[in-house]
Amino acid sequence: METNGNNSGLSLKGTVRAICISDRRGIEKHSVEEGHFMPDFGIEGDAHGGKWHRQVSLLSGEKIDAFRAKGAEVEDGAFGENLVVEGIDFAKLPVGTRFRCGEVVLELTQIGKECHNGCAIFQKMGECIMPREGVFTRVLKGGKVSVGDEMTVDKAMIFDTHAHYDDEAFDEDRFAMLDSMQENGIGHIVDVCASVGHFDRVYDLVEKYPFVYGAVGVHPDDADKVDAAVLDEIRRYCDMKKTVAVGEIGLDYYWHKEKEEHLLQQKVFRQQMDIAREKKLPFIIHSRDAAEDTLNIVREYMKDGMYGGIIHCFSYSKEIAREYLNMGLYLGIGGVVTFKNSRKLKEVAEYAPLNQILLETDCPYMAPVPNRGKRNSSLYLPEVVKTIAEIKGISCEEVVAVTESNALKMLNLI
Repeated sequence: METNGNNSGLSLKGTVRAICISDRRGIEKHSVEEGHFMPDFGIEGDAHGGKWHRQVSLLSGEKIDAFRAKGAEVEDGAFGENLVVEGIDFAKLPVGTRFRCGEVVLELTQIGKECHNGCAIFQKMGECIMPREGVFTRVLKGGKVSVGDEMTVDKAMIFDTHAHYDDEAFDEDRFAMLDSMQENGIGHIVDVCASVGHFDRVYDLVEKYPFVYGAVGVHPDDADKVDAAVLDEIRRYCDMKKTVAVGEIGLDYYWHKEKEEHLLQQKVFRQQMDIAREKKLPFIIHSRDAAEDTLNIVREYMKDGMYGGIIHCFSYSKEIAREYLNMGLYLGIGGVVTFKNSRKLKEVAEYAPLNQILLETDCPYMAPVPNRGKRNSSLYLPEVVKTIAEIKGISCEEVVAVTESNALKMLNLI
């Protein structure tokens, strides 16, 4: 299975031939020499800008030229496209693909669309290329684009949003394992703190590997070890450049049935959510056999000034998933979705929008089939990708591209 998000032979860069805008919808666009791209809106002065998924449209210059060769008298912008780019065959790229022009970053959100009723091009030629060749994007990062600028296509790679390579299970081959990641399609990894004594171990890896990021927090199993000094240490690590989240934090009642322990975990959970708010970082939540209490605390915090978050290793019902998704949070899905007895998680994976799903391993734990029972690693994530693709009826390349974009946006890496 290819997981790089690109089809063999496709150009990974092109040149902007035309920038086209219109001040109202339903009319032919006109060319301008440069466009000012506004995050989560579109091009300044273009009527198609707005808070939706089709902010900027793109069309291959070669496709327009081939259509002209059939006798069509069309100018750049006649199809309603905003950017005409030579050298990139957009329609062959998966949803989730990212394009870069200088500082501007666009994310592919839709391939093709139905032709407008009464389309003059269709009436004259009997066909229109925009429905099959045009693509639509959302502006992830703004800036200026000029005619003649180079456009590049990001190579989509798997993003493991939750790993524990600091764990003793990797002591014998940790560096060899991490050294092999990028050549095997793993683009980024978040190594997540869980134990009080492991903060330095996590950040040694963060400093050594450019593609490894850190999340700092204390697992609920260690709630009794958290004091003011530990909380201050978490704050200090939050200030480090490559810290992307506070986690993993939350509630675990599986091993802890006592009410007193539950209250302690809730106290420490809230203390760390307060740090996430203070440091303006997303949170990564662990929740086991604590569905109601976790949801209530998350609801409480999401009402005022949080910066997003991930429900790691999601294991609850579709109804609870709906609550988190409606708050704009992400669900972490890993090896469990490949298990034969994971009917509930498969239902959640089918229900949840792909743009709110993140890939994760929780390695060294929970390896996917056919490696269940072995030590897990990011190298097994293609099996999770394959299962999600089958559940949703889409390509593996789309799963990789969209979940990678999700993680980059969620963790403020774009």
